[in-house]
Amino acid sequence: MPLAKDLDELLDEMADRGNREQAGAERDRQRAHARTAVECVFWLCAGLFCIGLGLHSTDVEFGKMFFYSGVIVGNGGIMFTLLAAYARGESRGDW
Repeated sequence: MPLAKDLDELLDEMADRGNREQAGAERDRQRAHARTAVECVFWLCAGLFCIGLGLHSTDVEFGKMFFYSGVIVGNGGIMFTLLAAYARGESRGDW
């Protein structure tokens, strides 16, 4: 009978280890999603700031330059952030 007792202890230890690893992986995934959300908000604010400079400019050419650069910065930054987050999740094994 000692074999069955050792086997039960081994299985319990393996289950505990698996649960700890799963909790750690879930925490890493949530942290990565939070980081991605903060980066997207940053690029949104940067793009809106540039657009705002374009709207408040008195020179038409500078206004257009700031406006379109704000559109590029905002959309491009968010797109780059999401692609980088996908690549990090792929290397981590999330999907």
